Amino acid sequence: MSKQVLQPIASLLIRRVFKWVILCVICISSLQAWLNYRAIEENFTMTVDDVAHAHLPLLSVAIWDIEPQTIQKQIDLILKNKTISYVAIKASTGQQFTGGDVNRLGNGQHMKFNIPAPADASKTVGTVEFVVDKTILRKELLRSFIIVIIEVIILSIFIFMAVVAILRRDLEKPMRQLADFVKNLQANQLATKLELKRKPEDGYNEIDLVVDGFHTMQDSLQKHIANQDALVAERTSQLEAAMKTLKQLSITDGLTSCYNRLLFNERMPAEIQRAVRYQRHLSLVFCDIDFFKKINDEYGHAAGDTVLIAFTQCLADELRTDVDWIVRYGGEEFIMVLPETSLLAALEVAERIRQKVEHQLTIRLANGNMLHITASFGVAQLQAADNMESMVQRADECLYKAKSQGRNQVQPMAAPVIYLAP
Repeated sequence: MSKQVLQPIASLLIRRVFKWVILCVICISSLQAWLNYRAIEENFTMTVDDVAHAHLPLLSVAIWDIEPQTIQKQIDLILKNKTISYVAIKASTGQQFTGGDVNRLGNGQHMKFNIPAPADASKTVGTVEFVVDKTILRKELLRSFIIVIIEVIILSIFIFMAVVAILRRDLEKPMRQLADFVKNLQANQLATKLELKRKPEDGYNEIDLVVDGFHTMQDSLQKHIANQDALVAERTSQLEAAMKTLKQLSITDGLTSCYNRLLFNERMPAEIQRAVRYQRHLSLVFCDIDFFKKINDEYGHAAGDTVLIAFTQCLADELRTDVDWIVRYGGEEFIMVLPETSLLAALEVAERIRQKVEHQLTIRLANGNMLHITASFGVAQLQAADNMESMVQRADECLYKAKSQGRNQVQPMAAPVIYLAP
């Protein structure tokens, strides 16, 4: 898992919203300040005009009647308006009347009005000049700007707090639930459905799309895992079958399907141990097809293979299922392992097989002729001091004796040959 510091998306959005709020505050405040400036300046000018037009008739009469005291009173009344810092009246007769703060003449705006005659407005009796104090205008603008800034900031704070609350509730909380669910999800819990605690009135939005996408992914994973499990089971079954086949091939003869000598060397010691432990009989019948090399030389290996397969079937017909077993010991030599079988019983089995081979086993050759075969048998029974090698050696010696005495017979160890009626 990544070790980077977690930066919640809600916090990132909040910071971005905050930047935009600040930008909006600056823009809105600047626009509002500019509008206020225009309004205040226009109002300021209108106020001065109103003052001028209100006092011009009185000044006209006072100048016409040459009443200096009245003129001075009018100047004092005009100066009570704080926007006007200095007043200068110049009569057409050359008289001048002033009032106000002389030091503020340089910082003010000069506004000059003609004083009409009382009897004829088309004529003038003098002029009046106002010096408007810009300091008051600037103070008014500053006050208005501060009020606008405060209003916008308060409104922005409320909007910002509302946005933060909404983002935390509708975005950060569901995303954290999703992250916690994914982080704590175990391999054996893939079927657990993701359920977010959200209000129904929130509607269907991108969060629900993410949840639905996660559900789709879970379903796909479940199907994939199920398919993989089935595939693994199938592959395992195939592997087991292949291993079983390989095992079978490694312990059986490919031509006759009898067990091979490798299995005999592995399994025979266990048979001897079991017979000794439980004091049970165990016999071996060593079999050999008479004149098999001659069959191969005269009729070919294909005929020889057919003889081996047919002879094996004769042996298998006399086996007890899951008790006796046959081994192709080498070439045309076979060993029948007969547990729970005495020497006499083993001789009877061998004699039945010998007679069956002699009288029933015939092979049709490629030229249409029938080939008759015989076999020789040596029988040995387990003795107290026997091991696998000694027991096989005795059975082999009996087989050699049968072959040396004319073949097509059964020879037991240290016992007369038993012939059964055909």
